[in-house]
Amino acid sequence: MSRLLLSLFSLLRLKDDRLSDRAKFQVQMHRLLSLLGAALILGFAPLYALAGPSGTDPLWARFGVAGLLVGLFSASYFSFWIRARFVACVQGAAYVTMGWFASIATLNQFSVDYATGLLLVYVMLAAVVGFGARSMSRVLWFLAYGFLLTTAGLATGLLVGPPSSASAPVFLGSMSTVAVVEGILTRGWLRIQERIREQESRFRGLANSLPGAVFQFYAREDGSVGHRFVSEHTEEILGISSDPDGFLERCLSRVPEGSRREMERSIREAVETESRWEFETPFDRPSGDRIWAYGASVPERREGENVFNGVILDITERRRAEQAREEERARLESLFEALPTPVARCEAHASENSSGPEGLQVSDVNAAFEEAFGVDASDARGRDVNEILVPSGKEGEARSLGRRALEEGTLRAEVQRETPEEVRDFRLQASCRRPGDGPPEVYAIYTDITGRKRRERRLSAIFNQTYQFTGLMKPDGTVIEVNDTALQFGDLTREEVTGKPLWETHWAQTGEESKKRLKEAIQRAAEGELVRYERPVRGSEEALDADFSIRPVTDEEGDVTLLIPEARDITELKERERKLREAKEEAEKARREAEEAKEEAESASRAKSAMLANMSHEIRTPLTSVIGFAEAIGEETSEEAPASRFAGLIQKSGKRLLRTLDGVLNLSKLEAGRAGLTLGPVDLEARAREAAKEASAKAEKKGVDVRLETGPARARADEGAAEIIVQNLLSNAIKYTEEGGTVWVRTRQESRIQQEKSAGAEASTEAGPEAGPESGPEQTKDGRAPAAAVLEVEDTGIGMEPEEVEAMFEPFRQESEGLSREYEGTGLGLTVAQRAAEQMGGSIEVDTEKGEGSRFVARLPGADPKAGQDKAGQNREDR
Repeated sequence: MSRLLLSLFSLLRLKDDRLSDRAKFQVQMHRLLSLLGAALILGFAPLYALAGPSGTDPLWARFGVAGLLVGLFSASYFSFWIRARFVACVQGAAYVTMGWFASIATLNQFSVDYATGLLLVYVMLAAVVGFGARSMSRVLWFLAYGFLLTTAGLATGLLVGPPSSASAPVFLGSMSTVAVVEGILTRGWLRIQERIREQESRFRGLANSLPGAVFQFYAREDGSVGHRFVSEHTEEILGISSDPDGFLERCLSRVPEGSRREMERSIREAVETESRWEFETPFDRPSGDRIWAYGASVPERREGENVFNGVILDITERRRAEQAREEERARLESLFEALPTPVARCEAHASENSSGPEGLQVSDVNAAFEEAFGVDASDARGRDVNEILVPSGKEGEARSLGRRALEEGTLRAEVQRETPEEVRDFRLQASCRRPGDGPPEVYAIYTDITGRKRRERRLSAIFNQTYQFTGLMKPDGTVIEVNDTALQFGDLTREEVTGKPLWETHWAQTGEESKKRLKEAIQRAAEGELVRYERPVRGSEEALDADFSIRPVTDEEGDVTLLIPEARDITELKERERKLREAKEEAEKARREAEEAKEEAESASRAKSAMLANMSHEIRTPLTSVIGFAEAIGEETSEEAPASRFAGLIQKSGKRLLRTLDGVLNLSKLEAGRAGLTLGPVDLEARAREAAKEASAKAEKKGVDVRLETGPARARADEGAAEIIVQNLLSNAIKYTEEGGTVWVRTRQESRIQQEKSAGAEASTEAGPEAGPESGPEQTKDGRAPAAAVLEVEDTGIGMEPEEVEAMFEPFRQESEGLSREYEGTGLGLTVAQRAAEQMGGSIEVDTEKGEGSRFVARLPGADPKAGQDKAGQNREDR
């Protein structure tokens, strides 16, 4: 039926470009409504004739009202005046239809059939008026008009005829309820429409503010194509009009002949395959200059058409830049050979000599490379650069650097490489280039830094094995050298501190008194004394407390030649001392806060208990009454009467709401540990068979085959909680299994060996966190817990991604969500089942795959088979 309506809706599309898209959609929608209205008016005539043969229902009136709707429908194809005012005309026809139906209801003393029909017409026509309205006033006028007509009809019946079949107060109350609901819904619809108009306005503003030419291109099923929107920047970029009408033809006419055919082919291919469109082409502006244009768009499938949202950009500068890069490459080639530093040009290819995904194979080396590494260019070409240069044991590090150069584009690192004489240190600078017509290229430049590295290693051996901050000074306090730790602490360079007196450096700027004492300490050390005291040392962000010392270094004659200043950070030590003093106060404060938190938690628990009791009474009691009255109405009316169908809908919705309430209350009780579970022997096999029997009608209606493969399974559980687990798992499997699918229900007593191997073995022998003292596992005569009772529910349904399993047990989570979800339900069934299993010392495991189905395995603590176990036969299979 929905497909038929969609096909009919597409046939009613308006092709008059003088109207806006919104106006065309409204005309299309109201054409459909007028046709459906005429069909319903004529179609209900025989129904009313059968329901009330003696009723007054002149056929000419029905044909007149239906003819009005059909006439408006037909006129909208021939008259632009009607098309421009079609929505208002249909709304006027709604007034006529409402008046006619109120009249025949009055003539028939508001019998049940005519009263119900009048109420339905009131609902539908108000919706029609609201759909095409731009303000609430039109809807309010119509609602008031219908209400006044009905009131007048009821009053007329009381004055001149026998009593009406329908109760006037009840009927007018129903009309009032409909009016209120319609008013609320219409107000919401108008707000949505207003937001849509605002979004369209923002979209147009945004599109016109973007640097490119934003467009929206459509391709309909009838073969017609065109542009619905083109931004104003089009005239600036392409030099042609941004009018959507004929925009495609104007564009193609400016594309050179060869590129035009290829561009048309790419458009046809994108439309036919509903795929992304992307194209670069030269474009001749009307002014005579040629640019390069780049176009790209992404398709979006809509009703009856494909819409491509895209942009056109001027890439002339980029093309010029590409040409400039080619020229620059030629210049670099000449520099490559002239550089005095070793340079290797490598290409990234799969290589048997490299364990990584890509190896760097030498394509060329310069003369300096041949001289430094003793390798001829002809021998190096085609070989892995790491195979030529890397010392033994450094291969993994070298391959890692190669991958970084490819991923990051540039690389700077200090490495060791083999030369004919020895292994030497080099500074490696690598740059990656990715040409469009070949593999990535890496240029590697090697600068020999062996001498510097040797000096650094000697200095490191001196400075990095002492205190945290170490340096060298002349006897007068002039800094000669410092270690890296001290520089990093102050965020300094050696040039900023060497050659200066220590008291003028950044570290010593902690006050005049502190600097005065430092000068005195340096003077005493220069006289041969070891000086040590605590002082602050300034860093890049903060100062720290340091154990500071100055050690004199003397020559053979005892004269002081060097001073070694050292500083060790003792800030943490002082901080620990402070924290020890505060520990007692913090502990006392924490104790008081814990007592207050305990009181708040107890108060919250009492409030939650009261809330649950109120929800159960205040919602369940009136809801049960609603369901009961709906059942009574259904029993007292015939199945063909509309009231019977409405009563069924009320009953179904009420029961669904009651199930939702039960799920919320059960979840709340389980999470609060107030479910009141009483553990005892439960025949899990019997529970599974009963649940399958109860669900058989629902499964048969959906076309799902439920199969039982049950064996004896005795669980130590709460009987009600076990039943909830079985019903929820089976209901969930049937709901997400499509027609023709199969659901298997299995039970078994798991052996101890299987239990110990399973991932849930520990859960099956331990009580849940809130189950109470009676939830511990039973023990058999040998002192061990009985084997677990297992319920397994497997289906061939839609399944889900394995990584989404954890979120499956979150409350209110479903496979489909939102107003357009495909599957009904509260999303609480699996959550309640899992909480119940855990509080009885059990668990629920899931094995699922998207599109392949799911298997839920519930393990509950086993009960002693001799504790009241019924006689059980051998395993059997029911189909």
